[in-house]
Amino acid sequence: MGPKKKEGNAAKGKEIFQAQCASCHNMSAMGTGPPLGGIYNGQIASNGGFAYSGALQGKSKLKWNDANLDKWLQKPSAFAPGNKMGFAGVEGKQDRLDLIAYLKENS
Repeated sequence: MGPKKKEGNAAKGKEIFQAQCASCHNMSAMGTGPPLGGIYNGQIASNGGFAYSGALQGKSKLKWNDANLDKWLQKPSAFAPGNKMGFAGVEGKQDRLDLIAYLKENS
C-alpha cells in the first residue's frame, strides 16, 4: 500500500478562493474570468460565453480533474503557456488541495 493521499479542506479552500480568486471569479456569474461553479471534471475552456485564450482552447480535450487543477493552480503560465490569466499561482500544495476541494464541493 502506498502513502495516503492528502485530502483538501473545502472550508479552507473557500477562504483561499475569497482571498486569491474572488476578485476575478465567482461561482455563478461571469466576471473578469469565467464562473467556476461546476467546473470540476468538466472540459477545460468549455464555459460558454467566455472568450478563452488559444492556450486554454488547446487544452479543451482535457478535464478539470485533480491533476490538471493542481497544475493550473500551481502555475497557470506553465500549464497553458500564453493564457490570458495574470495570476502567478498558488504556491502551497495543501492550499491547492483545499481550493480543489472547494471547487469539487461547488460542482
